[in-house]
Amino acid sequence: MNLAHHPTHELSKRPWFVPGEQVYRRVVLFVIAAILLFIIANVWLQANKKGEEVIVAHTENLAKVILAQAEHEARVWFLNGNQEGLQSLANHLQQQDAILEVSIQDDLGRNVVRAGHDLPVHEFLRQLPDSMWAVPMVAPVYDRSNGVSHLLGFVRITFDYERITAQSRPYHRIAGRQQLVGLAMSFVAGVLVTFGVLRRRRALVSPVAAVENTNYQ
Repeated sequence: MNLAHHPTHELSKRPWFVPGEQVYRRVVLFVIAAILLFIIANVWLQANKKGEEVIVAHTENLAKVILAQAEHEARVWFLNGNQEGLQSLANHLQQQDAILEVSIQDDLGRNVVRAGHDLPVHEFLRQLPDSMWAVPMVAPVYDRSNGVSHLLGFVRITFDYERITAQSRPYHRIAGRQQLVGLAMSFVAGVLVTFGVLRRRRALVSPVAAVENTNYQ
């Protein structure tokens, strides 16, 4: 029996037991790629959101530090009764780019000195552009020298959060781009690995080839 011309070559390299394996392979590859894209997009969005939260927290902490320093210096001028010192403090603070206005008030909330405008704070905030992120913060000024807290007045500073966060955003954008590149490379690597696994062919020995090998032996 001559089996030399039997097409055993095609049977021995048949990749799968089921017909249409190329379609199945492409469908599986597409599904895995879609899942990887979804995971990468979700990770990037979560990281971006976390980065924004970190920037806002950093901005608030910096504003609180500035307000605490202003409150400490205002206490000294209140105790000395030095209104010129309070005015100098207000002017110095208002000259900073991230500070829109400063108001130092007595214990009844009456303005002692102010810098930046002469309007009530709600009118001043209403006149600002809607795109500006203005945040007024108030700190009470206490005299604790005799072991008893005595209210001396208040310090109000309105911060421009956009200017403060502008210092941190370039670093955040660079980190975001680097993270996005890393995620994209992970996606490509995942697709290539998946494609390589699905491209592996399992050689199947046909019954005819088995009989032929037995006859040759």
